[in-house]
Amino acid sequence: MAVFASRPSFAGKAREELELLDRSRLLELLPHPAIVYDRTSDLFLMANRRFHDQLGYTLKDLPSISIKNLIPGGTDTNPTGESKRTVRVKNVAGDLILADLRILSLSSTNQVVILDFGPPDSELEFRRALIAEELVYDNYTLLSALASQTSVSALLTRSLELCRKVLNPKLLAIYTRRDNLGYEMQTNSVEQSTGILPRVLDLNEFSGVLQPNLWKAIRAPLSHLHEIALANEYQYLLTLPLVDGNVVQGLIVMGGAVQTPNDDELRFFALLGRQTGAMLTQLWRLEKAQKTLARMRQVVQLEHAITDNLEEGVIILTHDLRIAEMSPSAEIMLGYASREVFLQRVEMVLIGNETLTNLYQAAQQGITSLSGNDLKLNTRNGKSFPAQVVTVPVITDGMLTRIVLIVRDLSQDEQIRARTQQLEQRAFLGEVSAIFAHEVKNPVNSISTGLQFLGMSMDPGPNLDLVNRLQNDCARLVHLMDSTLTFSKPMEYHFAPVDLAEMVQGILERWAPRMTRLNIRYNFSANPKQTIVHGDYRALEQVFVNLVSNAIQAMDRGNGTLSIKIQNAPGKERPLMYEVIVADSGPGISEDLVEHVFEPFMTTKSSGTGLGLAITKRIVNAHKGKITVESFPGGTVFHVQLPKTE
Repeated sequence: MAVFASRPSFAGKAREELELLDRSRLLELLPHPAIVYDRTSDLFLMANRRFHDQLGYTLKDLPSISIKNLIPGGTDTNPTGESKRTVRVKNVAGDLILADLRILSLSSTNQVVILDFGPPDSELEFRRALIAEELVYDNYTLLSALASQTSVSALLTRSLELCRKVLNPKLLAIYTRRDNLGYEMQTNSVEQSTGILPRVLDLNEFSGVLQPNLWKAIRAPLSHLHEIALANEYQYLLTLPLVDGNVVQGLIVMGGAVQTPNDDELRFFALLGRQTGAMLTQLWRLEKAQKTLARMRQVVQLEHAITDNLEEGVIILTHDLRIAEMSPSAEIMLGYASREVFLQRVEMVLIGNETLTNLYQAAQQGITSLSGNDLKLNTRNGKSFPAQVVTVPVITDGMLTRIVLIVRDLSQDEQIRARTQQLEQRAFLGEVSAIFAHEVKNPVNSISTGLQFLGMSMDPGPNLDLVNRLQNDCARLVHLMDSTLTFSKPMEYHFAPVDLAEMVQGILERWAPRMTRLNIRYNFSANPKQTIVHGDYRALEQVFVNLVSNAIQAMDRGNGTLSIKIQNAPGKERPLMYEVIVADSGPGISEDLVEHVFEPFMTTKSSGTGLGLAITKRIVNAHKGKITVESFPGGTVFHVQLPKTE
């Protein structure tokens, strides 16, 4: 008597051996598949021969299965006596089989029971047919849902799920067409299949196959796929073409060891293949259109990015010279919004002192043209500006589709040209001034020496006063010549660490006697105490001597106040700077002169040269600093910022 048990017999224990023998005899007497089940430990202890023959499980399989594996729908395992309940039992191949379950107790505590799986009666046969019809209906409902998939990957996954639900094959893979190179296996396939089936199938082998092809192991293999199925002991191999019209877009390959698909299932798979094939074509076209649209959007975005950032204005015309679009630069240049001039004739918007008809006609003939140098265009408010216009025809498939106008505003070029000419003139004037100052300085020195000699031999009186005034005028001329030479020649700087606080304090000490004589109060503060910059000591000293000298001269009537403060410059811009604030309580600078105080020869003093502040700004700029001024009735404040150094 063949009995399958998952636990070894207990040698030496006669009573337990007898119980085991009784159970095995009882199992074999049952006319249906039966198995002994321990409810507490969820273990199957032994099974009869019919259980092995009809469900396919062996002795080695019993320890690895549980009640949920055997009866996936679940069931109550309390003894039922003679009453039965209908359940679905899974065989070793994974197929679900209807059975009438009867549960018999083998212990007083109902811990160990026998599960007896009998065939269903006629009423249950009807119920099974009804369930089968419901399954078929569900399958066709899921088949129709394939049309709602929005990606190729989702479609392939759903198609394989349907195959697994209907047939539950062991071997399951899906291939899609790869141009003319063959059918390539997709990652949606079952992992086991990827190690058995080839990655690529020959395109010609399945070119004329439009219906499902079922091969069974009882037949000779006709292809390489059949040989693979036979080598892996599969009982059948189903190749399902994914067809759109007469074009095979892909294949589904299924193989199994137990359940061979019947005619109804083959008809279902044929519909599945056609539905999946048609959807594949649609989704591929959709993906291609989406990629094309994305590329077009990138091109349009690139075009807008270029035109929006061009200084030149871009106007796009239709073939009949109507405005289709204007760039932001063109809108600003002409004063029109693009929507205002949409489809307007270009002659109504681009108006100048010369006609542009010849350029438009040349563009319509496919010729790129450039306007003359004397063209002036009018803006919306009637102002004119010098411009240059280039017409570029756009030819597509031999036809003129667009004309691109590139409008360049030459006003800035003229301003640059005028500024360059002015700078050249100033440079030339500087050279002439330097030569003039050098040549005049020697005669003036001679005159001054002669006047000094004459004064030494004169008695006090009007003539001596005249000679003294002439000597003072000569001294002023020499000072003017020295300032002119200093400003006109390039300055050489020798950079080293300079303590601003120490420098400014030394300058104030030198000027203290004069300020005391004029009754001018002064105060100085520095925070932090050490303010080190990298600069030329003599040049920076000249900056602050000029500012202190100007402040004292502005308060020459006495009773004034000079304040100098050194602090960290506000803001966090790099490089970090120190700020020196020089403030006086003089009359201030008139509003119309404040903007020009740093220009050469600009002065409000009768004896000044107008070069002191120009030289000051030049030195500050050379030290990568900034100097600004603010003035009001009752005072003037200069702000000097210089980069900090470590």
